[in-house]
Amino acid sequence: MLRFNVLLLTALATLMTSCSTSSTTEEEELYKVVATTEEVEISKIEQDVIDVVNEYRVSVGLNAVEFNSVAYGYAIAHNEYMISEGTISHDNFDKRASDLSIEANADFVSENLGKDFTNAEDILEAWKNSPTHKKVMEGDFQYTAVSVTADKSGILYFTQLFFQ
Repeated sequence: MLRFNVLLLTALATLMTSCSTSSTTEEEELYKVVATTEEVEISKIEQDVIDVVNEYRVSVGLNAVEFNSVAYGYAIAHNEYMISEGTISHDNFDKRASDLSIEANADFVSENLGKDFTNAEDILEAWKNSPTHKKVMEGDFQYTAVSVTADKSGILYFTQLFFQ
C-alpha cells in the first residue's frame, strides 16, 4: 500500500433517526477534517485505479491527476452511503461537491462511480465506454481520489472524485 504524508480526513458518521424513516441519508452524516501529520493509506486497488486512469489521461494528451486526501475522505463516505442504500447513486453530489470545494479550494468537482467490478482495468474500460464517464475522466482536473469499498457480500463499490 502506498502512503501519503497529507492531511488525514477522518469521516465521523453520526446516525440521526426520525419517526418517519429508518434509513440514514448522507446529509445526516457529520464529517470532520482533522489536520495531522499522520499518513493516509490507500489500498492496492485504489492505487491501481488512479494509475490506470492516469495512464489513460496521459495517453490522450492530458495531465496525470494527483491524489488528494480531502477528496479521499468524501469518496470513502460516499461509498459507505451507497453500501448502506444497496445501490450506486450520485445522491447528495451537490453537497459533497460544495463541501469539497470549500475544504480543498476547488473550482470544479466531478465524480465517477461503479459497482461489481473486480479490478482497475475493468472499471476503466467501463468508464471509457460510457460517454459521460469518459468525459469526466478527460476533464480539466488536477486532483483525484478513489475509494473502493466492499459490502458484506464482497461486492466492490467505486467512487472517484476529480477536481480542479
